[in-house]
Amino acid sequence: MQRFEIYRPGLLWVFAFVSLFTLTSTAFGQEQGGPADETEGTTAPASESASRSLVWTGTGERSLSQTFPEAAVWLELEENERALGLFYPEARLPARGAVLVLSDEGETAASGVTGSIATGLASRGWAVLTLGLEAPSPVLTEVLMRPALEEPAAEPGAVEQEASESVMIDVMASENADDLEERYRGRISQALQAGLAMLVERGYEASAVLGVGRASIHVTNYLLEGADADALIWVAPQFYPVDQPELPERLASLGTVLLELYPSGAVDNPTDWNMGMRLRRAGMSGFERQPIPWLSPAPVGLGDGVASRVAAWLESR
Repeated sequence: MQRFEIYRPGLLWVFAFVSLFTLTSTAFGQEQGGPADETEGTTAPASESASRSLVWTGTGERSLSQTFPEAAVWLELEENERALGLFYPEARLPARGAVLVLSDEGETAASGVTGSIATGLASRGWAVLTLGLEAPSPVLTEVLMRPALEEPAAEPGAVEQEASESVMIDVMASENADDLEERYRGRISQALQAGLAMLVERGYEASAVLGVGRASIHVTNYLLEGADADALIWVAPQFYPVDQPELPERLASLGTVLLELYPSGAVDNPTDWNMGMRLRRAGMSGFERQPIPWLSPAPVGLGDGVASRVAAWLESR
């Protein structure tokens, strides 16, 4: 007892000194190590990240690959980028063919009706690869949704300097818009190309391309660019205004069979032709329209009904 009383003051001083030294070292280390850690965690320059954010917002591919590890397939794109696809092998042999499915805008390779369409087709003997469709940023959305209108003619007597300045502004705005749009559409085309190539590598010969909602125009443009697919399928299609005017004539010369599954409750605008009717007027052969029950956003339960229609149509070709 006496020995403890003698050394206790000394022990307390030692403990206080060690604690003070530890706190000082921690604070100093944070000041010195903070910027370095932030630098090491940066994967791209700030300007590049800001530019990319104007084009797309992502589809949670990394977490999706962890949720579906056995189905996940990473597709190599240009500029060292990758896109995630989910592969659903045919549940019945022999395989009837393969279908590449592009999800609606903002949906992943498994969300919305995409996953249930894939499982429905796979259960009917079709191999399926699904891809997500990244939602464009608000800035790019304005670009994509701009009206396809002809520019008004210049008024007589306009001031030459004012007209020149206006032209310069329009040209600059057009160049920026075209760059954003080209990068966005280009990345989607790369993913579709890589997806079809993967299906071919796995031995599937007959292939169809299916787009849900806004994805319909992307799969269509991909085929119009020269991609090789046996059939094109639209599910509740939507199109950007800029793509609509020339689309019927372009598709009429494509020569690929097309199925449009349109919402049964949709009412045609009497003042304008919808896309399906315009395709018929353009004389497109191999085109068929079928109504389907549909809600927006579409619940998962509608996917199997869509798969049933698609499988029956493909097998009748």
